[in-house]
Amino acid sequence: GGGSFGAKGEGGIGTVGGDPIILGALDRSLIDEVIKRHMNQIRYCYQRELTKNPSLGGKIVIKFTIAKDGTVSAASTKSTTMNNASVESCIVGRFMRMQFPEPKGGGIVIVSYPFIFSPG
Repeated sequence: GGGSFGAKGEGGIGTVGGDPIILGALDRSLIDEVIKRHMNQIRYCYQRELTKNPSLGGKIVIKFTIAKDGTVSAASTKSTTMNNASVESCIVGRFMRMQFPEPKGGGIVIVSYPFIFSPG
């Protein structure tokens, strides 16, 4: 599944780069919902670098940990084909501010979430 967000020429983001890997007791649809709410911020991280480099694109997998209270306790770039530290650190920063539902049973949830960025 997945799909693209954003109009042409703005740089699109899709999550067609494979399914997220979720370890823990939190439903994927709940995780998707929170990430979709922050998609404009994630797109901004990409677009501000796209103005400097119009052909910038690639796949970034963000690995993050949802703590038992639903906050993000850790986030990092798991893999990237974009190789743009500005975009990657910006996205990681956005993930650190996200608030997810509390995982069932009070454990933590570890997620690897792929994004595909294309210049549009």
